Amino acid sequence: MSGLWSEYQAEERSTERFSRTTTTRQHSSKASLTSMMNPTEENTKPIFQKETPIFREKSSFQKLVTANNVLVIGLLSNQIKRYYVGLPELDDVLTIQRPVGDKIHEMFLDPTGKHLLVSMESGEMFYGFTGKATLVNVSKQIKCGVVDSVAWNTTGQNEIGTKEILLGNSVGSIIETKLNPSSDKQAVAYSKIVCSLEKPESVTGLVFFHEDLDASKRTVVLVATPTQIYQYFGQLGKPTEGTKFRSIFVDSYPEIKSNIEATGLFHVSYSKYPQPAALVWMTGVGVQYYKISLSSRNFDDCDVLKEPQLAQFSQYGGPVAIASTAFHLLLLYENGFEARSLINWKHVHYETLGRSSEVPYSTIAIDLMNPNKFYCFCKTGVLRFRISKEDRFAWRLYMEQRQFDQAELYAGGDPDKLSEITSEEADFYFEQGMFKEAAETYALSQRSFEEIALRFIATGDSEALIGYLDAKLESLRSGNSPTQVCMLVVWLVEIFLASISQLEKHEMELSESEEDTLNARRADLRNFLSREQVVRGVKKHQPVVKMIQDMMSTYGNVRDLIFFAELMEDFETVICHHIHDQNYRAALNTLRKRRCKELFYKYTPVLMQYIPRDTVDVLEQFGTGLEPLKLLPSFIQCRGTDQRNQALRYLQFVVFKTKCKDQAIHNFLLSLFVQHSDETLLMDFLLKNDINIDTSYALRLCTEQGKWRACCYIYRRMGLYEEAVHLALTKLGDVKEAEGIAESAEGGSEEVVKKLWLLIARHVVDTKEDIKHVMEFVNRQDQVLKIEDILPFFKDFFYIDDFKEAICNSLELYNSDINRLSEDMRDATESAERIHNDIANLRRKTCMIESSKTCVLCDGSLLVRSFYVFPCTHMFHTKCLVREVIPHLSAHKAREVQRLENLMANLRDEDRVRTDQYKSAKSQLDEIVASECILCGEIIIQMIDKPFLTEDESEFERLKAEWL
Repeated sequence: MSGLWSEYQAEERSTERFSRTTTTRQHSSKASLTSMMNPTEENTKPIFQKETPIFREKSSFQKLVTANNVLVIGLLSNQIKRYYVGLPELDDVLTIQRPVGDKIHEMFLDPTGKHLLVSMESGEMFYGFTGKATLVNVSKQIKCGVVDSVAWNTTGQNEIGTKEILLGNSVGSIIETKLNPSSDKQAVAYSKIVCSLEKPESVTGLVFFHEDLDASKRTVVLVATPTQIYQYFGQLGKPTEGTKFRSIFVDSYPEIKSNIEATGLFHVSYSKYPQPAALVWMTGVGVQYYKISLSSRNFDDCDVLKEPQLAQFSQYGGPVAIASTAFHLLLLYENGFEARSLINWKHVHYETLGRSSEVPYSTIAIDLMNPNKFYCFCKTGVLRFRISKEDRFAWRLYMEQRQFDQAELYAGGDPDKLSEITSEEADFYFEQGMFKEAAETYALSQRSFEEIALRFIATGDSEALIGYLDAKLESLRSGNSPTQVCMLVVWLVEIFLASISQLEKHEMELSESEEDTLNARRADLRNFLSREQVVRGVKKHQPVVKMIQDMMSTYGNVRDLIFFAELMEDFETVICHHIHDQNYRAALNTLRKRRCKELFYKYTPVLMQYIPRDTVDVLEQFGTGLEPLKLLPSFIQCRGTDQRNQALRYLQFVVFKTKCKDQAIHNFLLSLFVQHSDETLLMDFLLKNDINIDTSYALRLCTEQGKWRACCYIYRRMGLYEEAVHLALTKLGDVKEAEGIAESAEGGSEEVVKKLWLLIARHVVDTKEDIKHVMEFVNRQDQVLKIEDILPFFKDFFYIDDFKEAICNSLELYNSDINRLSEDMRDATESAERIHNDIANLRRKTCMIESSKTCVLCDGSLLVRSFYVFPCTHMFHTKCLVREVIPHLSAHKAREVQRLENLMANLRDEDRVRTDQYKSAKSQLDEIVASECILCGEIIIQMIDKPFLTEDESEFERLKAEWL
């Protein structure tokens, strides 16, 4: 185990980087899409950076609004300056034609930066649109009084008009209207009061938004006054009703009230426009912060303001303006600016904006479409602040607040941050006693395995340790961490086995709940062993498999041992267990299901001893899937009658059904038939044409067992007919069988056939001693046997009356044969004399040759040299004929012709004493080369497939020249 632990530690160190990458990948789906900064910039660069004042005007500033990179500033001179950030060529100045003394009360710019509403202290209202250099007075068309708030419509922002919007005035009235910049005279489509608050106070904040719930669309309207917030819910009315919002303001829903009246400053922040995120409302005791939740699927849920938080006023006093970003609450004081974290509500940043003697700041404005900057405004200037990655510490703050999911979300995919969050989350769960959650989280962290394991062991809770080890196992990949996987599996199995063993010691005394616990633990062990990761990780490491099996054996947990062996496909262990328990059918069933050939070859001998019929049934199901030759030892051991019969059944199956041709199989099948009491089975087997047996081996077996009829057949099959007849007559005494053998040999030589019949005849003579029976036998075989053939077999003295006629008939036949032979001899003599005369006449035959005759081969004059003339009238020079014939002679005859020519050349000029030798040589030469005409005899027939021309092109060209 120590060796495995050392491997584990080495592997853990080598895979630390991989594990960290895995952790990062697991959290990457939740990672923030915000940009990443290097550690130096993140720690040194402030979140809120004040830039150089962007405006300084001689005329005092009155109001400021911003949206979508458009900055609108209202001056005390009733001029309005509109700046387009990044597009200075579009900047313009608008003038409000009002009497002296009337000032700008409020300005409202829609989120797109296109629509501008200006409310005057006199109650007049002016409307401006991007691209138009003048403001349109819409007071007569709207008649709304002094407007303190506007709720813009977030839908249809790409259209020219505003669609339906709401205006809140200073006396608690809410007006629904719709603006159209295409016509100055008809800039207002309609204007109607849709709600009047019970308490006539200023509507300092107004916003509405839509939420989709299934097929219905619900609209939420939030109205803020200095003392309370109203919530209205409902569905918009149809355009034909004259106003869409009237139906919503029929009933008011849960109100939020402030005990101390204050300014009622109101701000709505957006996580991503136009989805609202939070509402900020300043009361008399501090700034109230609410999360806006639109996640409720209940149409009757009429409270969207959730999780209220109160930010009390600090030592800087009460703010003059408020706003919020995604992570900070912004508080503007007369001479300073403060930011507080929306996560833990602690102070984050404070910056002095000017000396106390200077003009105080009054407005803070955030661009909802570009929330990375905001403006602080006073009557003499405008400051711009840039927000630089305000979520940089959000992960840590959320982690400290135990909001770990949010912390992971804002960790930006940084593996170090994620590791710290995971570790902190695991510690939190552990401290709270939530061991299951702690185990799962620790497994994802980079904390030391030994440290965490010891912490869980110290708790004394085995479930906690199992949970950690299991979670750690889940976090690993068996392909990259095989040793770690194996070690964790072994440890977990040991814990399970120990727990089960402890309960089983008192199994008879267990209560019902304890018994349920035991059953559950057994099920947990099997479920764990069955997991794909465990099976795949352990199966490749046989030492680990053996270790687990040894542990199970030590604890005496046989059932789980068998279960584990089946998972590891260690069927040999399963089969051995069943055989040890004498559960042979279970062992056979395992073999049948797993279809492992080698196990069949190994355990079939045992199974054939106890369940031969069932074993053969399974073997037959496999058909040609098994090699019968390897199963042969299983059948050789069969001793009982039933065992031999089943072996005989299987071997017949493989020989006749699967067409097995192995001689060993056929020989063993033959031995089983020989041992069988019914010899007809043996004979049926031998008579089949497709058997492949060793006849010598078969003959020996049959002889040992006294299977004489089979021996006769085997002798006959071997061609030993004489032995077969002898055995049929001596051992069987069956003349019919002997006659059958003799008849089967009739295709052989007459001498052998006759010998066989003589053996049978002698046996008949010796055994019957009845002349009539002998004569009947001879008469049946009159084509082979004659009476004179069997006479030597009789005794010296006996009566011949019974076969006197046969003897006479035989003598008559001999006489006929003698006469026929005499005639044949006379005919042969006459034919020889005629042939002799023809030869003599042929030697004396002459023919007339004209002087113009030529040699057929060389086309030269025939008479100038010695020549040959054949009866077919073909004529050849001697040398031409010899030259043409030699290529067709054998090597021996060709040398003989050369010798004879040389001899004749030497003898031609010598004396006459040697003339006879010359004539002899000439006669021998004539017999070789002139025995037949070369153009009419056998030679020309053998040359029929020889081409007229050779492959030599010169030959072809020569003939071509001669012919043409």
